[in-house]
Amino acid sequence: MIVLFFGTSSVLAIDVVKYPWVGKAFSTSDGYYAALLELALEKSKDKFGPYEIQQVVAGESQEHMVRLIQEEKFVNLFWTMTSSKREELLTPIRFPLFKGLLGCRVFLIKKGQQTRFDHLTDAEQLKTLFAGQGEDWPDTEILSAHRFTLATSSKDVNLFKMLSKERFDYFPRALHEARLEALEHPDLTIEKRFLLYYDSPFYFFVNKTNQRLAQRLTFGLNVALEDGSFEQFFNTHPVSADLLNQFNLAQRELLILDNPSLSQQSRQALNKLATRENCIGKSRNKLH
Repeated sequence: MIVLFFGTSSVLAIDVVKYPWVGKAFSTSDGYYAALLELALEKSKDKFGPYEIQQVVAGESQEHMVRLIQEEKFVNLFWTMTSSKREELLTPIRFPLFKGLLGCRVFLIKKGQQTRFDHLTDAEQLKTLFAGQGEDWPDTEILSAHRFTLATSSKDVNLFKMLSKERFDYFPRALHEARLEALEHPDLTIEKRFLLYYDSPFYFFVNKTNQRLAQRLTFGLNVALEDGSFEQFFNTHPVSADLLNQFNLAQRELLILDNPSLSQQSRQALNKLATRENCIGKSRNKLH
């Protein structure tokens, strides 16, 4: 009976994956990553067995979430933009979840402010205006390295209020973020002239000791890539479907920035799965 009990427990064991809200209500954008997580776990079920996904209210900022994963408190996975520092502290699943498009940035601005951007001489003059950023975001390190003028906040929800009150001039956002947030904030709109790009893959991250979950996610995502279900997911999910056709990207004035905080392994992951040409085309590839 004892042998039978332990044998049955092993068979019934499941992988419990707990992911957080990061300092705000669950958003439509978060729904993309949650659905992709489920796809990866489902694709790995034959090899790794059953799973359970739990959504947990935890975390006040991105860096707080890094600490929670390090300490294995409340959650054991979250998704965020990568950096060399984060890859040292946690295990990244080096699969660009948004095909490398997170660094393709247009700007949220307050309605009525477009003429300020129309009067700039070129994209370099953007650096003289104030850009809003989160204090602990890897984006802040990138923009600071290129001498952008920044206004920061520890909570991203505050940035929308600050922009509405004109405490800074523009808020660089990924394409899908800008599209959704312009709808959520009626006093804001998408700037029409400029495009910013830097390499910035978005990954799932787990604790350094959680090798099983890391292996399972890597396996499941690669199966989804190979059998075409990842591409189908990206092309049909409401957050990502038809995204590149909605912002007149080819006609925008472009500023491409090097990302000094990107590891060599992540550069290789981007080259394998995604190309910057998805955002900027093949002829505009000069780094600034």
